Amino acid sequence: MNQRKRIRTRTSLMKQRFPKRGNHFTCWSVAGILLATMMVAGCKTNAQVTGDELLGPGQRYGAKWMDSQGEYEKVKHVKPKLVASTPSEKRKTVEEAFLDKVLSSDPKINKAKQYFSEAESSYNDAVRVRQSANGSHAQLKKAAELFMQAGRRYEEAGGYWPESALQEDASFMAAECYFYIDYYKHANQIYKEMLKEYPNTRHLDKIQAKRFQIARYWLDEDFKDKQGFFDFNFVDKSMPFNSRFTEAIAILDKIRHDDPTSQMADDATMLVAESYFKNEKYDRAHETLKDLVTVFPESEHQFIANYMMVQCKFLLYRGPEYSGIYLDEGEKQIKDIRRQFPQQSQQYDAQISKWARQFRYMQAERQWWIAKFYEGKDEIGAARYYYQKVARQYPDTPFASRAFTRYNDLKNLPAKPDSPAQWLVDLFPENDPVKPLIANESGGAIR
Repeated sequence: MNQRKRIRTRTSLMKQRFPKRGNHFTCWSVAGILLATMMVAGCKTNAQVTGDELLGPGQRYGAKWMDSQGEYEKVKHVKPKLVASTPSEKRKTVEEAFLDKVLSSDPKINKAKQYFSEAESSYNDAVRVRQSANGSHAQLKKAAELFMQAGRRYEEAGGYWPESALQEDASFMAAECYFYIDYYKHANQIYKEMLKEYPNTRHLDKIQAKRFQIARYWLDEDFKDKQGFFDFNFVDKSMPFNSRFTEAIAILDKIRHDDPTSQMADDATMLVAESYFKNEKYDRAHETLKDLVTVFPESEHQFIANYMMVQCKFLLYRGPEYSGIYLDEGEKQIKDIRRQFPQQSQQYDAQISKWARQFRYMQAERQWWIAKFYEGKDEIGAARYYYQKVARQYPDTPFASRAFTRYNDLKNLPAKPDSPAQWLVDLFPENDPVKPLIANESGGAIR
């Protein structure tokens, strides 16, 4: 009984919450019936609705369904920002799209892009004409004109959009154009300004290689026909206005100091040293070679640098009246060369051995000169010391026998000469050590 009562109570409550609304169908009922009918029909026929059928009336206007991959293959050539089916990682961000819009609306930037495109076209034409010239003077002249046109256009393009990647590339290409027509002075100036504006440019290696070639060309021409201080260049576009040698050295110093880890740094250092050596500036050559040996221990120029340093030391030695530091360093460096470069040393053994003998001769000559100097001042003790040193340490030199003879001649003479007025010397106080004012317990002195 209680269970039936509870069931009646629940039924009455449901009727209160959901009262009957009559026998008419609502809109929702009709929609439900239609949906059920479609589902039943689909289950009975087992038919699949195609994408074209889902398009419905759109088919009448040429609409056609394709899968996502097919749609992407169809429109992948279109810019990503215009295609909804493009993969999300290939779409431009909102910021990129905004920047594109801003940049495209700037007339100067548009002008820069236009000029850069025109310069590219002229450059490509110049390369094509030059490659097909086959030695024709007319074709080469035409190519040079196209390179000149391209270079000017590149400079104009960079001027319309300063401090940009376009200006960086335009400046580099302009310098390349001038380099190809032997306008080395102008090309070097653009390279120089570009490195100042963009010190970490991606064109750094190519720029340094071209500047190295320019510097070497100027040095070679200067050795053929030395440019004087008052010789000025007004016509030749491949040469600087003045001081050809100085300008070339400045380029090489810039390469080796600004980018010491590059492949060109040790080559530039070696070329600077060779140039100074050819110009008979042996002190600067020696300094540069020392820099090469110290800073670039793995350089392929190590042996020739050490070899030239010995030669510089030999040439820098000014005689027995001056310091013998170059003689000491030269003898030590010859030993180092033979130890570090055994194979190359054998190849140049004749010259190295000759330098070793010359250094030894000059060492003996210098010691002999010092002995004669002290003998001339009647300081016999000092003179005997140096004569004995020459006889013992340099027996293979012609000074040894003479030094031995002079040593025996002076052997019985007093070490110091007698003073002609000893009584006058005795009147002056002696330079004795200063005596302590207070003696400590240990016997030492405390002032």
